[in-house]
Amino acid sequence: MSQKRSRLNFRKTGKTRKGSLVLTFSTVIYFILAIMWWEFAFHFVMVGSFNLDFFYPLLLAIPIGGFFGFLCNLTPSKRANYIITIALTLFCAVVFGANMVYHDVFQTYIGVFSALFQGNATNALGFGPFFQLALKTMWDDIFGIILLLIPFVFILTIGRYLLSYRQRTLPTQGVVAAGVLIFHLICLLIINFGSHDPYTAYDLYHNQSSLEDEVETLGVATAMRMDLKNVIFGSSSTSLDGLILPEGTSSWNGGGGSTETQAEGQTQESGTEATEPATEPDPHDLYNYVDIDFDTLIEEAPNDTVRQMHEYFASQTPTNKNEYTGIYEGYNLIFITAEGFSPYAVDEELTPTLYRLINTGYVFNNFYTPLWYGSTSAGEYVNLTSQIPQDGGYVSLQESGARGTDMYFSLGRMMERAGYNLWGFHNNDYTYYDRNLSFPNMGYNWIGTGNGYEPEKNSSGNDIWPQSDLHLIDTTFDTYKDSEPFHVYYMTVSGHVQYTFTGNSMSLRNRDAVEGLPYSDNAKAYIACNIELDKALESLINHLEESGLADRTLVVLSADHIPYDNKEICDEIAGHTLDENFEWYENNLIIWTGSMTENVVVDKVCCALDILPTIANMLGLDYDSRILMGRDIFSDTEGLVLFRNRNWITDTAMYIASTGEVISRTGEEVSEEYVSQINTIVRNRLRLSPLIVDENYYQYLHD
Repeated sequence: MSQKRSRLNFRKTGKTRKGSLVLTFSTVIYFILAIMWWEFAFHFVMVGSFNLDFFYPLLLAIPIGGFFGFLCNLTPSKRANYIITIALTLFCAVVFGANMVYHDVFQTYIGVFSALFQGNATNALGFGPFFQLALKTMWDDIFGIILLLIPFVFILTIGRYLLSYRQRTLPTQGVVAAGVLIFHLICLLIINFGSHDPYTAYDLYHNQSSLEDEVETLGVATAMRMDLKNVIFGSSSTSLDGLILPEGTSSWNGGGGSTETQAEGQTQESGTEATEPATEPDPHDLYNYVDIDFDTLIEEAPNDTVRQMHEYFASQTPTNKNEYTGIYEGYNLIFITAEGFSPYAVDEELTPTLYRLINTGYVFNNFYTPLWYGSTSAGEYVNLTSQIPQDGGYVSLQESGARGTDMYFSLGRMMERAGYNLWGFHNNDYTYYDRNLSFPNMGYNWIGTGNGYEPEKNSSGNDIWPQSDLHLIDTTFDTYKDSEPFHVYYMTVSGHVQYTFTGNSMSLRNRDAVEGLPYSDNAKAYIACNIELDKALESLINHLEESGLADRTLVVLSADHIPYDNKEICDEIAGHTLDENFEWYENNLIIWTGSMTENVVVDKVCCALDILPTIANMLGLDYDSRILMGRDIFSDTEGLVLFRNRNWITDTAMYIASTGEVISRTGEEVSEEYVSQINTIVRNRLRLSPLIVDENYYQYLHD
């Protein structure tokens, strides 16, 4: 009994040990060094190289580590203080590890506190269909996880005896607290004295426009600290201090723009220049916009952020109307967001309907599906709103439903105003990502498993996973076929990870069709599960033709995201290693109707953000192109694909933000001024778009 008590009370310390300054502040020193180690290990595994910016994570580790050390000697009980030290160590290791695993699954980092307190943690990793994927990724990342656990192992072993867990005196704790504050202020001074250019440490710290850049420039610990601050006090993204507008900003006057549009020169947002006719035409006949009294809105803005948003959008030149404006006015619209879809799922023989629709409708040779925070829900948000999701905080579509955000310029609300009947279907839980809130909030009659959709069962009576897209089409078509004009939205699930014959029931169902392919089982399984999507499309087209609807129904299909955790599968099918900056995100966009007599080939670069304005223009809907982040593909604006890491592609060039490399797409030299102009546009859109939800911005734009 005495031996056990002696161990639990730790080793007795003599006067020398008790009086040692090193021992007194040992937990502070430990946590500073531990956080520095976690930052080093994380950066080593995730980035793979170091530059001068790595100074900031090490510097910022000092006040954070000091604060944790302060917490470890608060109580009179050494046992309690030791447990606190263990808990904080494990917590830090888990936070760093969660970001490591999450990034390797979704190709983006996660705001851990936002995820925990705003409802998307269980939808992200470790639960439901992601459980096996999380385990697989953790095993793949085992080296990095072992590195992150070293401080935890230390504290459980020699750290148990090497550090002091005695309660510090009040004056000593005051010294620690003062030291934390002083070092925090020193860090702020150093950051503030540095460059204030976009995406520098100063800009990322004060404006928080990119979680990926925050993590890699300021460090995981600081990025998570700022995430916690945002959860408690509200997001600082509601500040537009980092917005960059060119000189000469003024409101668009119906004949041209003088802000970002003019600054772009001949980039992508200015209208076609022409000799002014004797009788000036109505701007509504030339441009896609609605009448919004921005002057009054600016005067009555409730805060500076909303005022700046009004000023920005008022200054933009709308996209021009063109030969495709209203070409399908009055048509029904079926929009499909295809889970994990990529060009590597398409084969002329194995997926003939996908192949036919891709090549006989509108053929987009340079279409991209960038990856955003929030995975599937983010892809849906982009497709249906032409807005950029929040980066690293809440999931934007999910949050818009939870808040009841005004979604006036979403596809659903625009179709609703045009007199369409709206339906939305998903062959998974109807509440997943809170779609039961977000889709009715956009005007849809929402149906999924649990509120009207009957899923397929296995022999044990359980729902199969994933569900069949063919079953989804066949069991829902009759719901809307007689409700013209209709707009139907489908979120498919057959193409969901994992791509194995044991983890994907649709891969197993179609296994025989792919057995002869010269690929690995994972690559075969990926193609096999997408055969089910192809069968669903075939059935949909057949239903439309049999009902006499094919010639007056526009069918649109786009991915929610690339198969992000399975690049090696796509590399294998492609026959080479795909470039991670751009090529990896190339995709297919289907816009097709049975009334087409020949295909239309489009070489302009475009992306998922452009789908909504393009469809709205084709259907002749009233919408304001100034407010959306994408552009009508058939307008005379230059194509732009932007990524959350600030990479971009235009018809002129490609830009890699991390290195500053510019790659000409025309063979001609690309000027620094042009690169700067596009960088400004990209930055502005990344800063502005999340505020649509944050500020419930659309509420100001209509009666």
